[in-house]
Amino acid sequence: MKFKLYKGPEIPDVTDYIKTYISEHPDVEIYVGTDSAKGGKKDGKKGEKVTTVYITTICFRKPYKGAHYIYSKSTEYRDKDLFTKLWKEVERTYKIAQLVKPIIGDRILFLDLDINSLKQHGSNVAYAAATGFLIGQGYSVRAKPQSYGAHAADWLL
Repeated sequence: MKFKLYKGPEIPDVTDYIKTYISEHPDVEIYVGTDSAKGGKKDGKKGEKVTTVYITTICFRKPYKGAHYIYSKSTEYRDKDLFTKLWKEVERTYKIAQLVKPIIGDRILFLDLDINSLKQHGSNVAYAAATGFLIGQGYSVRAKPQSYGAHAADWLL
């Protein structure tokens, strides 16, 4: 997966980038989150967008000093249901968490989901499955509205 700086170049080696950043900023908190949106080509028949754009961020938050983030972007054909789209966000977040966790050692890694814990919101359809899966893998999981990593991805979309 390729990562970029916001309005900047592609990062040649994300592992080295993370190692360097956390050594220069020892108090940094780290969040990973993904969001998605309709994008890309339109279907000629109905004029609907038929792709989904996914953004996954790695956020480095310095308490009381702001945040810095890098991101990866991918596009694929749109799914027909909300649960599948949300689960793909969870999979992308998990994949990046598996990359980041060994690099950061004992630091807490927060996985931030663009899923709401409140039942009246549509994204709640994936809340129990997503949080259960990620917590079961040993991660600290946060959902809306405390999901800073997912908010950063939303902002990029």
